[in-house]
Amino acid sequence: MQPSPPRIPLSVGYRSSRTGRVVSLLVLGALLTVTCGCVGAMLGTVLNATVGEGTSGSGAVPAVVALLSAGLVIIFVGLLVTNIVRSSAWLEGTRLTVVGLTTKSVDLRAARSVTLQATAVAHTGVSSDGSVVATGAVTRTPVLTVTADTGTVKLGLRSKESLLIPPPEMYALAAALDTARCPGAPEASAWLRAMAADPRTMLL
Repeated sequence: MQPSPPRIPLSVGYRSSRTGRVVSLLVLGALLTVTCGCVGAMLGTVLNATVGEGTSGSGAVPAVVALLSAGLVIIFVGLLVTNIVRSSAWLEGTRLTVVGLTTKSVDLRAARSVTLQATAVAHTGVSSDGSVVATGAVTRTPVLTVTADTGTVKLGLRSKESLLIPPPEMYALAAALDTARCPGAPEASAWLRAMAADPRTMLL
């Protein structure tokens, strides 16, 4: 019986302060839930007044709108927390697995196409009034896309802290891609090795 190949964890997702990020999101989510609930109640009251106070069951409108507003925030925050907790990826031999809200896996030997492109991502921050604003900073993130008969897997080669995955992991991905016999695989493998040797290659 052949031993299974070793699992090589890839440094994607949140690698530090994961608990702190979850707590921060939960606190922010609680504040947003209360705020949206209040705003929803006010909107419901305005809607109630517009429709007419004498309408049957109109007293429930503000409560329904408030609950819907708060519920949407809870769902959104829940998805963000799930994404933080579950974000990970690993390589087992030639099988690449990426975990986010769902788990996707592909055998690189069976890939039909491979692309590696640097995608520009604009950074955002939170202003003093709580709104999300652009900070002006842009990070180029290499994204590996592998398509096979079983589906498509995308892997951003940065952690959520904007750090490139370390050279040993790039070399491991490049070696696994060497087994693929499909368009784009040789180019992606060569670019990974070039970035592992000099990260500035990504900016060229």
